Amino acid sequence: MDEVREYGNNGFRKHQVVVETGDGRWDNPVPVEFTKDAIEKSQSLKIGDKVSIDARVNGREWTGKDGVTKWFTSINGYKVEKDGGQSDVPDEPDSSSFDTYDEYDDGVEDDVF
Repeated sequence: MDEVREYGNNGFRKHQVVVETGDGRWDNPVPVEFTKDAIEKSQSLKIGDKVSIDARVNGREWTGKDGVTKWFTSINGYKVEKDGGQSDVPDEPDSSSFDTYDEYDDGVEDDVF
């Protein structure tokens, strides 16, 4: 469980929660990011809580100054239910789930061609 962090000058906030999805024999930690209004849905979680998380999988292409292109995947949570079906916050989809902060952006616009 991470603390809520703020990035950049525009006040972008993110809360990262790592969910253990393994079967006890093989670990499978999955980081899930909560942003904007969805942050309040994740802040009440405690280590050891059993939860179900509804999320979107987002991809991003990034080309460095060296011309090498890389792809990044993020999982953005928008709903959390603790084991037993209880959601701490009313279920409202986040209409801005694709507005994410690019932690790899150096602020310099690169020419595409």
